[in-house]
Amino acid sequence: MGSVTKGEWLRIAFTAFLTWLLQRLWNRLLQRNKQITDRSHWDARVDLENIQACLLSSCNVGRCGRIEKRTVMTKKLSDVFSNEYIRNVVLEAAAKTTQENPFVVSWLRREDRWNVLVACINHLSSVFGPYHLFSNQVLNYESCWYIFTIVGVRTTASGRFFITPHHPVKGQNDVGVLRIRIVMVDEQEVRKICSGDIEEPSDMFSDRHRERWNVMQRIATMFEHQLTRVTLPTPGTFDVRTQSWGNNLCGTFKKKKVEHRSVEEQLEEEEVEEIPSTNDCFLRIHVPVPLLKEAKTLGPQDVVLYE
Repeated sequence: MGSVTKGEWLRIAFTAFLTWLLQRLWNRLLQRNKQITDRSHWDARVDLENIQACLLSSCNVGRCGRIEKRTVMTKKLSDVFSNEYIRNVVLEAAAKTTQENPFVVSWLRREDRWNVLVACINHLSSVFGPYHLFSNQVLNYESCWYIFTIVGVRTTASGRFFITPHHPVKGQNDVGVLRIRIVMVDEQEVRKICSGDIEEPSDMFSDRHRERWNVMQRIATMFEHQLTRVTLPTPGTFDVRTQSWGNNLCGTFKKKKVEHRSVEEQLEEEEVEEIPSTNDCFLRIHVPVPLLKEAKTLGPQDVVLYE
């Protein structure tokens, strides 16, 4: 094996240096582009890299016209949807949402909705994991069901303030962040909205709370539609306040078979669906809420943390 000449060493060194320099310039260019993109997203109030799970509650809507919104968790979108393909599908669907139809999953193919919602429910369940452990050991808990879906619209109505309502946010800054949200609502609240037991007050606290109420109303409409289609109640016996899901614990849209119709007709109806759709756009999640007042006396008392 012949020795490498000085000229060849120089060529190798020059090629290595040029490669390193080009790579460094390329990385700087990518970093610069990311900084520009991040700045534009910040100015435009856009955050599509994270996903927020929040709870909407009408507990104060009758008293003061407020729809309370509480953050349950915030995670990177890539953590919830680790598959890049489906993550891009969700982002594309979110770009199609409107104020009239804010549901991201309604713009997905029917075969994708289940997996997208299941990816969300796995992360939501981990938030309430300690409650499940508690209920497994102590029977003093309340069994609560929530429904959740994914929305992708920006809150545009005014009504935010700094600390007190006497210091409202300026108009140009009173714009919600555009992000993908997992919205949870107590199923009993949804049923009461459907039945009219919970109504929109004549005087909402602000336009921002009215937008939250509109989201809850749309969820209620979607809920009642799916509950009716899944359970196929006898006409005249349907009461949305008490109608059970039966064996459809997750609110599946799979319809019961009708004997007088042919299999071909049933399959044809199941396959034809226009997008956007309000079918299969939410799942139900069970949360066992500990009854701590009773647990203090009835729970296990043999654990010693410090001596």
